[in-house]
Amino acid sequence: MGYNHQQLKKLFYPILFSFIGLIMQFNCFPVLGQKLESQYMTEFNSGDSIYIITNREDTAGKNSLNLINAIRESKNLIFLKATFYQPDSLITEIIDSVSFLNQISSIYKDFLLFVHGDSKTYEQAVMRGLDIQKLYGARVIVFSWPTKDIDLNGIKNFKNSKKNAVKSDVHFVKLIGIMKSFREYSEYIPDKKLSLLFHSLGNSLIMNYALCDSCVKSNSLIFDNIILNSAAVNQLNHKFWVEKLNFQERIYITSNKSDFNLKGVRIFTKDGKQLGEKVKAPYAENAEYLNFSKAVGFRTPTGTTHTFFIGEVPDLNKNIYNIYNKLFHGKRLDLSNTGVYLKRKDGYCYDIVKTKIK
Repeated sequence: MGYNHQQLKKLFYPILFSFIGLIMQFNCFPVLGQKLESQYMTEFNSGDSIYIITNREDTAGKNSLNLINAIRESKNLIFLKATFYQPDSLITEIIDSVSFLNQISSIYKDFLLFVHGDSKTYEQAVMRGLDIQKLYGARVIVFSWPTKDIDLNGIKNFKNSKKNAVKSDVHFVKLIGIMKSFREYSEYIPDKKLSLLFHSLGNSLIMNYALCDSCVKSNSLIFDNIILNSAAVNQLNHKFWVEKLNFQERIYITSNKSDFNLKGVRIFTKDGKQLGEKVKAPYAENAEYLNFSKAVGFRTPTGTTHTFFIGEVPDLNKNIYNIYNKLFHGKRLDLSNTGVYLKRKDGYCYDIVKTKIK
């Protein structure tokens, strides 16, 4: 459906200012350090906790923590538990890997491993994980990797983060190994699900892992769902690496052709069409494609075109909330429900039906 003249007039200035903001974000301003930020922080309870695994370098001494925007020289991961206290305090404790596994294995809830995208400090990554945990009820484990250098502007920071993704190969293999152990620990709880969410540039870690010939791969079932969400990786030839993944029950790939952030990646870098924008054949035979172009499309603030699993979109759109709720709890989507999913003529992609957002 096209826009009429009045609709175009209303959209002109939001689009213009958003584009100016995009230029400034990618080319002008250094990435600024921010205080704790969250969509749902006022709803958190003091004592709410979340688990984190990180490959960030720690420059502090023994029994203290100072995580910086650099890859650890050691091949070992750091295991953490962060606890939130009202109004805006986050306390992090270091725990060893055995205690980490024992603690998460004793929690009888579905789990989601969350790999965040670009431009996140450690604290911002943790708060995003707490947001997901609060909204959807699954317990979240955050993999926090270095993606935010406060001295670099948007595009330079993005390129630096891509380099860090490549450097994270060894740590990502170890991360998968930890999740394999967690799955084995939880085998006696058959209803306990474990899923894996990659958001935005976080998808580069799973792509690099799949393409890494020297990486030790796992052939065991580890994850119920893998979600490649708003992927900031080239869509060209994605079939080749996605089909190499074999430690999951299901793979879901989301896209939105009006994703403003991914358009910025394509405009200001040499990268091509992004996987999270518009997927084209050849398709991966082991994945289902969910197209949110009609259900989300272009809107302001423009960040909601890229991140629509938290915030105003799922808060106001029941269908989108229900989709992500099922994905994050390791459930299979009922793609035969034509009230939500419309299968395309090519037989691969499903358009998410547009519903009125309040």
